[in-house]
Amino acid sequence: SEVEVLEEAERERLLSGWQGATRSLRGATLPQLITEQARRTPDAVAVECGDRSLTYGELDAWSGRVAGWLRTQQVERGSFVAVELPRSVELVVALLAVAKAGAAYVPVDPEYPQASPALVIDNTAMLEQEADGPFEDVRVDPHDPVYVIYTSGSTGRPKGVVVEHASVGAYLERAREVYPDASGTALLHSSVAFDLTVTALYTPLVSGGRVVMTELDERAAASGQPTFMKVTPSHLGMLEALPQEISPSGTLITGGEALLGEALASWRTAHPDVTVINAYGPTEATVNCTDFRIEPSDVMGSGPVPIGRPFWNTRTYVLDSHLRPVPPGVTGELYIAGIVLARGYHARGYHQRPDLTAERFTADPYGPPGSRMYRTGDTARWTTDGHLTYTGRVDDQIKLRGFRIELGEIQAVLMSHPDIT
Repeated sequence: SEVEVLEEAERERLLSGWQGATRSLRGATLPQLITEQARRTPDAVAVECGDRSLTYGELDAWSGRVAGWLRTQQVERGSFVAVELPRSVELVVALLAVAKAGAAYVPVDPEYPQASPALVIDNTAMLEQEADGPFEDVRVDPHDPVYVIYTSGSTGRPKGVVVEHASVGAYLERAREVYPDASGTALLHSSVAFDLTVTALYTPLVSGGRVVMTELDERAAASGQPTFMKVTPSHLGMLEALPQEISPSGTLITGGEALLGEALASWRTAHPDVTVINAYGPTEATVNCTDFRIEPSDVMGSGPVPIGRPFWNTRTYVLDSHLRPVPPGVTGELYIAGIVLARGYHARGYHQRPDLTAERFTADPYGPPGSRMYRTGDTARWTTDGHLTYTGRVDDQIKLRGFRIELGEIQAVLMSHPDIT
């Protein structure tokens, strides 16, 4: 028989005490949240790119007209619509219009290599134009998909992660409360095909903030100092090299890669009044699912910065190979459960192989009956005070500037070359 290494009190702490608080959920959808904000602040600037800007009222109205045109093009609930537009206010209109039409948007970065977008475009209808005229609201169910973001796949073909409105809505309602600086000015520099953008774009738009879309370079200073920004740890050196007024004055969120204290130290010295939040989460867990807050007065040492505790209505488990919780200080594989979980993988991106969803999204033995958990492939350990620390991977996946890269995908592409055998 197997020996139980956890005392009952310790097991209870791991499976309950250190888990995310339970909050009531109203099942808000993305267009619902932004429309509600547009009614509160219709004349405030919502999004700005270069010399163009839209107020909340204009964004809501224009996206409604585009949604109406999409409905005439047989776009309906459950459709997948690719959006391939450069950084612009029109891009934001298009994303919101697809969601208002009841469909899920598939962001395609025009600057990305063509191999991955080709797969996306093969599976979706392109959004190319707008139309005037009235728009009748479409009833969007919280469990309808809102977007599909493609990530690296070990087979050589990207995998599409399908995320539902319920997950995004819960994420944004929490973000609005815990990231109050998003109600000021947010600098959005990342690609819409990278889910880091979900935080930087939509959190301000449900908080009454102004989103400034720009490159992360000297030109960003023209719009004034932001109060809120999200970056990967790889961006910290870039921020240090740029004028200080480009860094946020209120909150900086880091995510997408492991963060070391020594990588953050010099930036914090130059910006001592800024709160830093180290966030963690794969695309399959709706952007982020845990975070660790570093207040201006907090002293951080060297080494890995913790990734914190789970969000509301979210559970994280550090388990051994038999799916048993491991004690604090012991490394295991990290599993995620709760409202943050994506629906799964878009089957067509995997040649009708939905079994890959079942492989990564498995039954949660510690949650309510019928609940699922996601096997991240990341390794982590609990600290004695109840914070998670990321320690590595169980496979050979790597992160580059926040992007997941499966080395198997690179190998598959290389092996497809006629001169390589």
